[in-house]
Amino acid sequence: MKNSNMKPGDHYVYTPSTTDVTIRWRANYGWVPPTEDPVYQKKWSDFRIKCAQGVETLMNPEALTASASTFHTA
Repeated sequence: MKNSNMKPGDHYVYTPSTTDVTIRWRANYGWVPPTEDPVYQKKWSDFRIKCAQGVETLMNPEALTASASTFHTA
């Protein structure tokens, strides 16, 4: 049998439907919601940038550097 650090009272915790369980998760387990996680934020920021660049840059990444150089004027 697997030994866990749970006490008998930890196996079931009554939570009313109006309770925000994320408060308990933060306090007891150190949980960080994705909206506050820097790794998750960077992942979706990069995804939004790729979507904004268009499908052409996914197929041909060199097109991004070529098109970027045409927009820069001295």
